[in-house]
Amino acid sequence: MDTNRKIIKTKQKINKSKLQYARTKEKERKFDVHRKIQLGGLVIKAKIDNESKSIILGALIHAMEEINSDNKMKNFYKAKGDAAFMGHLEK
Repeated sequence: MDTNRKIIKTKQKINKSKLQYARTKEKERKFDVHRKIQLGGLVIKAKIDNESKSIILGALIHAMEEINSDNKMKNFYKAKGDAAFMGHLEK
């Protein structure tokens, strides 16, 4: 009888762990989806959503190359982005 009780307790622990794992994976998935939606919103806010995916990706790659090679460009892009978020970007 004692062995059966241990088996039941072990199965309960396993099921609890599986449930916690599933909840963690769901939270990670939701976070990832939310992040991707935010990034898509940035493309729309930058008003480049009417361009092809290749142009958008190319522009982002080019900007990242500039950011990585020149700290002044990083500061420039940051100032430009901050202004856009504050609504002070030139039309």
